[in-house]
Amino acid sequence: MNVAVLYQSLRGGTQRAAETITAQFVERDARVGTYAVTNFDAQFVLSADLLVLGTWTDGLFGLGAKPGQMGKLLTLPSIAHMPTALFVTYEISPKASLAKLADWAERQSADVVAQAGFHRKRPTEGLDEFISAALAGSKASA
Repeated sequence: MNVAVLYQSLRGGTQRAAETITAQFVERDARVGTYAVTNFDAQFVLSADLLVLGTWTDGLFGLGAKPGQMGKLLTLPSIAHMPTALFVTYEISPKASLAKLADWAERQSADVVAQAGFHRKRPTEGLDEFISAALAGSKASA
């Protein structure tokens, strides 16, 4: 199984979360490519059985929270009909940011199979459930 993990990180927290997610997929015998959304292997991404896409939560104290630097996601190749697991990193709440990221992915016609928010101080909380849901919804499990 090939898994492409793409992330947008401002200060490194989302990158660390992406690397933790990568390690969990590798433990489950997946072949994983992990890339910043601004520097990825398009061939690997397009041939992946599962796309994992993450960004950080932007917004002052949770007000107006949204996925960080969404414009950079527009550089991605088409994710239409790709099984896609979404995650955001956050400080206060992931709800608004994750909902907006999911809305964006669905407008791109992605097949959203899993969603999670990872707190910057508790980055592994909920990780097993996220990985299990993502694997269950991937092309390889179909």
